[in-house]
Amino acid sequence: MTRVWPDRLVSTILILATIAVVTSTASPSGSTDRPVLNIAHRGGISDGYPENTLAAFQRAMAVGADVIELDLRGTKDGQLVVLHDETLDRTTDGTGLVTNFTLKELKKLNAGGKEQIPTYEEVLQLVANTGTNLLLDIKSSSLLEKREIVRLTEKYQANSDVIFGVRNVDDFEAFRKLNPEIRILGFIVMPFEIEKFADAGVDIIRLWAIWLFLYPDLLKKTRQLQKPVWVTAGDAPRQDLERLISLGVDGIITDHPDVMTELQSEIRVPARSLNEPR
Repeated sequence: MTRVWPDRLVSTILILATIAVVTSTASPSGSTDRPVLNIAHRGGISDGYPENTLAAFQRAMAVGADVIELDLRGTKDGQLVVLHDETLDRTTDGTGLVTNFTLKELKKLNAGGKEQIPTYEEVLQLVANTGTNLLLDIKSSSLLEKREIVRLTEKYQANSDVIFGVRNVDDFEAFRKLNPEIRILGFIVMPFEIEKFADAGVDIIRLWAIWLFLYPDLLKKTRQLQKPVWVTAGDAPRQDLERLISLGVDGIITDHPDVMTELQSEIRVPARSLNEPR
């Protein structure tokens, strides 16, 4: 299985060109005595538990994930569904753009293992009163209504259980205006954007794990902004997860929440508060 890293050559070139803006020459702390959150990427990617399905989310909770990361998209009739790709082809038996289908039509598809494409509301119902938090990777679309995401979150009294993930400051400001109490994570696309998101007021900074491996001082520089730092590790193996923990990140978004639970137990690292930086 391929690791989940930034996948465009141009992105890599730009990262290399701009990393000097946010790095210096100091070394990472190497500390392993601090808590880290176990965040199940798309519910965890495992045979028998198709990504972004209720089955995957149930397994994530069963193996001890602290947070479930999921992707939100809008349907043709304005409903909120959980699907990573903009098309149906990779993860369902359907084909075409998600936005070309109504919720009723999408519910007829097989998302793997006879699982349906879930709605955001179904996920809220699933995790209600479980103590498991949600991280929403909100995909930009004219058919994805921000107000409806906030409304459903409020309906289930889940403001303290849901983190809204955005990729630009405009979306951050729009969500903050709709509800000043919600927590918002900035999915940082390029390192030079870190300070911009922090200055805007996001509660959590998300970086790519590979950045920390290539540029050890990036974590230290980001920490100076007094924000929790979560990293997307995707399919990174156990040894890479151990290394990320040793670097001192606050949360790891991983395809393998079961492995992360084992690591939390082995090094006696309990989950930390979602909004608590080091």
